[in-house]
Amino acid sequence: MSSFGGCCGDMKDAMTSPPEKLLRVEANGVLYLTVGYANTEQGVGWFDQAVLFCPFCGTALQSRADIQHRAGA
Repeated sequence: MSSFGGCCGDMKDAMTSPPEKLLRVEANGVLYLTVGYANTEQGVGWFDQAVLFCPFCGTALQSRADIQHRAGA
């Protein structure tokens, strides 16, 4: 289980409720939010953004340094 979702009930619900989750945690531990999509010749392309703050209560969830470290940048 991810450490994300402990800041407020809304975030907990968003992290655990299906269907079509727009919030997801990659294998490297970075939390992403899907912010859009585009249809291409190869299929649907998703636009994801790493989440710094809870979109519901504003609590800091991860820093840019955390994301860079986890992503291996």
